[in-house]
Amino acid sequence: MSISKPPKDFQALFLDMNSFFALVEQQVQPTLRGVPLGVAPYTGGSGCIIAASREAKNLGIKTGTLVRDAKRIYRQIKIIEARPALYMIYHKEIKKVIENFTPHFQVLSVDEFIINLISREQNRQAAIKLGQGIKDKIKSDVGDFLTCSVGIGPNRFLAKMAGERRKPDGLTVVQLSQLENFYHQIKLLDICGINHRLEFCLNKFGINSPLDLFHADLPRLRLILNHLGRLWWYRLRGYEVDDYFSATKTVGHSHVLAPEFRNRGGAEAVIRKLIYKTASRLRADGFLAAGVFVAISFYDGPTFKKGKRVSPFSDTRSFINYVFEILKSCRWYDKPSYVSIAAFNLTSAKNIQLCLRQARAPFGAILPEIEKSRKISEAMDKIDDQFGVGFIHPASV
Repeated sequence: MSISKPPKDFQALFLDMNSFFALVEQQVQPTLRGVPLGVAPYTGGSGCIIAASREAKNLGIKTGTLVRDAKRIYRQIKIIEARPALYMIYHKEIKKVIENFTPHFQVLSVDEFIINLISREQNRQAAIKLGQGIKDKIKSDVGDFLTCSVGIGPNRFLAKMAGERRKPDGLTVVQLSQLENFYHQIKLLDICGINHRLEFCLNKFGINSPLDLFHADLPRLRLILNHLGRLWWYRLRGYEVDDYFSATKTVGHSHVLAPEFRNRGGAEAVIRKLIYKTASRLRADGFLAAGVFVAISFYDGPTFKKGKRVSPFSDTRSFINYVFEILKSCRWYDKPSYVSIAAFNLTSAKNIQLCLRQARAPFGAILPEIEKSRKISEAMDKIDDQFGVGFIHPASV
């Protein structure tokens, strides 16, 4: 773990759909609104509730409660068998809403998203406007009964913690100047990543509250938690230690084609737009990719899937060239229905550039060209931020 940047306010926005599966059921079945209900993969007594409505939670029925125990608490509780396909439809619609606001986000789960705030969003007014805008759009475009909680903070951890503070339907900001007061208001078990076992371990060393944990110095935490102590010390202070990628991590976008785009020209146009978004995310997160993947589904033919390893890149022009080189081997059937592109084998841009600077020719000689393409793409990002994704694009496409 390397901590190279001091913490700053308004860096991350966390979005969590409240009681997602249960509220989707109440969205599509209005007669269930106001009714205590639980969603379970198996509705028999030994089934486990994986989502509880607000009404059920108010009775003490929560995620993890067995169906038989829920019925002991409230005999009339409505138990619904989980419908993953339905929840995925709503997940995709919510994802579309977020994509229309920003390309700088990651899906954490079916009901959780994290947004990396860019420079023009890194202030209180803009960050709150973004969070509230997404909340309002989900309610108006996806489901009027769906709510979500939004947290804004200096890092992903604190943004998630902020989001947990006001449920349901809250929007909470945590700033560096507020950390003492924030940790004073919660318990150790309220902290994401601390379970009963870790709490017991901390208690043995005299750490009984989040404020104790926050005030503990780095050597003490390393003594108690080994290498995790360093991670916790930085995380609690707003440093970003959770935003890292493994060598196999991917960044990408996909899209179900509307009827008017279900032809080769339409599909390629959508693919270009997905490339702009993905390349912008790469640069915003400070990564180069050394692999490209493309997939296209057809109504009357097999799905085309192909990936290849390439020279490290983050600029849009290279991404376009690599993708369309792959597409030369695609057999185009009638009516493409779905397109997906991804960049994989991600590496820190700083590390790659350092290696190239230290390398001998011919590798060192390609650095100026990489830098040139990167700067052009970053200039395009600024224009896209102001006027919309794809407003400007390479002349060759």
